[in-house]
Amino acid sequence: MTEPLDTQTVLLLHQMSFFVGALCFLYVRSRSSGNIGLGLLSIGFFLSALASTFVIFGRKTPEQIYLWSVVAFMAGAIGYAVFVVGVCRVSSQRKSNRQWLVMMVPIIGTGFLVGAAWYMVAELRASLFNALAAMLLLIAAFCVYRDRMLEKLPVRVVLSLALATSAMLRIMAIVGYQFPTVAIIAPTNAFFLSIVCHFAIAVFVMALVKERAEADLLRLANIDALTGISNRRSFFESLPDTLRVGDAIVMADIDHFKKINDTHGHLAGDEVLARVAQELSAMLRPNDVIARFGGEEFVIFLRASGKDNPAILAEKIRTCVSAIIHTTEDKKISATLSMGIAVCEEKVNFAKLLLKKADIALYAAKGAGRNRLTVFRSQDLEPVEAGSADAIRTAIS
Repeated sequence: MTEPLDTQTVLLLHQMSFFVGALCFLYVRSRSSGNIGLGLLSIGFFLSALASTFVIFGRKTPEQIYLWSVVAFMAGAIGYAVFVVGVCRVSSQRKSNRQWLVMMVPIIGTGFLVGAAWYMVAELRASLFNALAAMLLLIAAFCVYRDRMLEKLPVRVVLSLALATSAMLRIMAIVGYQFPTVAIIAPTNAFFLSIVCHFAIAVFVMALVKERAEADLLRLANIDALTGISNRRSFFESLPDTLRVGDAIVMADIDHFKKINDTHGHLAGDEVLARVAQELSAMLRPNDVIARFGGEEFVIFLRASGKDNPAILAEKIRTCVSAIIHTTEDKKISATLSMGIAVCEEKVNFAKLLLKKADIALYAAKGAGRNRLTVFRSQDLEPVEAGSADAIRTAIS
């Protein structure tokens, strides 16, 4: 693509691409109030469309071409800076005054344009603008790619690539203006290809908003709102298809939880429930799974490990959590746990059978006086007193 395209046509297409993109961002913003930054993206694209309009005005009024050139340069540079702020906010979903530091780029750039009188030379003016645009686009690409660690959405990679590609096209345009003999693409053609990038960026931003909404819905479907841990549905989806020997399921229940609610109020009870859930979750290994099973009951899946005995691990967790004194509104509340555990003795495909055994063991622990762990055995149910590690070893031997 070394033969240049018609400049007037490319300018018109460039203007329309930004205008359509601005409308797309406005529409998505109206349908997705939870995403910040979409309004800034729309403003950024609109200013860029306005900049193309000013360039066209300058071509139609040769006696005022320098004035329109400076105005177009300023509008376009500010548009890209606002666009970068919008991208950073859409990507991170955070507002920060530091994000507005990118506005120094168009301010310094416009000052240099006027001070060095580059506005009088079309090639220098265009090269400076493309340099600023490339810098800002690369900043936007970096922000999107960096935030992938905070929010792993597949579209982040392609959106970063689209932004970086648009920046590279700007650099190619600079080469075309300053070194036309070695340029691999004419500046006008690079400008035209950037139009495709504008559409791609708009599409991928909308895809990011869509993927985020889907991830939020999935999170709401899988997370218990009160405790912040997985819910019953998510727990069963997390279980492996086949349980290995040594895998274990633990059913846990807060002792006398109704009494806590009746004595201290339901809000205090909710705080205790959430605190117990978080403490249980914090003490588990990375591959273990915990969920709120219902009411004040929790279910834990302990994966088989050659290092940890599941019953001893469960008793350690139970003892530590039961020893915590919860403080809510200057009230000190003790919440002990009863647990039942069932350990898989052979490979099975029925996790619910192991869950039923753990539930039977839990009720046995309650019947034996609460505040203890009971290990399910096919021969009998062996209640284990709190802290009795030797008894646990005997029960599972």
